[in-house]
Amino acid sequence: MVAFAASIGGTLGELSGYYAGYLSRRIAITENVIGYNRVLGWMERYGVWAICFLALQPIIPFDIGGLIAGAARMPLWKFLPALWVGKFPKGIMLCYFGIGLIHFLPFWPR
Repeated sequence: MVAFAASIGGTLGELSGYYAGYLSRRIAITENVIGYNRVLGWMERYGVWAICFLALQPIIPFDIGGLIAGAARMPLWKFLPALWVGKFPKGIMLCYFGIGLIHFLPFWPR
């Protein structure tokens, strides 16, 4: 339930980045932003699967993905489900990691 709530909240929270890119395409994103062309190429080639991958992996922050999806005018009805599909498994993994990690804390009762 924690992963589900976190994934819904994270998905809705990314609307700000999506609309920032959608409404201010020329102002928010320029061609000189690091990684812009690479992520844009992924979105043009793989579409919603690029959104799923960017939301699933923990290394690259997803904010640039939301900005670029908005700037590329990806439909919101495609963007939100793809984003949730990536965030939900990541939330489950983080919950299990947190449960496993909490047992190593010295003040946690055993």
